[in-house]
Amino acid sequence: MLKKFFAPLAMAACLVSTVHAAGPVTINTNFMDGKSGWSAGFGDYPVGSEEFYELESGIRMLPTSIKFRSKSFLLSGNNHSDDLCMFMRKEVKGLLPNVRYKVKFSVTFASSSPRDVVGVGGSPAITVKAGVSRKRPSTTGDDARLNIDKGNQSVGGKDAMVIGDTGVKVPLTPETYRLKTLTNAGKPFYFKTDASGKGWIFLGTDSGFEAKTSVYFTHVKVTLVPQVVRID
Repeated sequence: MLKKFFAPLAMAACLVSTVHAAGPVTINTNFMDGKSGWSAGFGDYPVGSEEFYELESGIRMLPTSIKFRSKSFLLSGNNHSDDLCMFMRKEVKGLLPNVRYKVKFSVTFASSSPRDVVGVGGSPAITVKAGVSRKRPSTTGDDARLNIDKGNQSVGGKDAMVIGDTGVKVPLTPETYRLKTLTNAGKPFYFKTDASGKGWIFLGTDSGFEAKTSVYFTHVKVTLVPQVVRID
């Protein structure tokens, strides 16, 4: 009788000793060494009109109105469509399959968008969104629609949340850039991997403001914390 009682306890103790929390996965990029696996994309505009929309991306030095010199990842475009989305993406490696993650975002960028000002189609302080999706964010069709749910303009979606806007305290003229940092502190974002364990970070802007906008990203930190324990 005692053997029957202690055997399950011994087995349970053995199992418990092999259970441990999986560690967080962090992406931390300052672009001093280049793109570091990030790539750019543009959505919600007529494909073939890239020159008219003045679409531009890649590693650039910060504007001279920023007091220090540093490299950054530029997203720039002229929002003729009243709905242009400019975004960056990066694959996350090292995630566990079928696991739910709590995601923390911290993003620093240089912007010249004056806050508390209304322009054609909306405020120059355009919405900034961040998220993680199972699919690689990309566009399809003649109108470059995104294949993930980022929401629309000032509203987030299943695959991306609103973390703030590009508005900074600057004069309307001359064009002046200031640094700004946004986080999702107090606003958790959750992402669950599938059986492949793949994930893609999405970071972008979304707005109805009909003018040219240039945003220089200087630092992106994304931390994915697993919400379960695993057994080896």
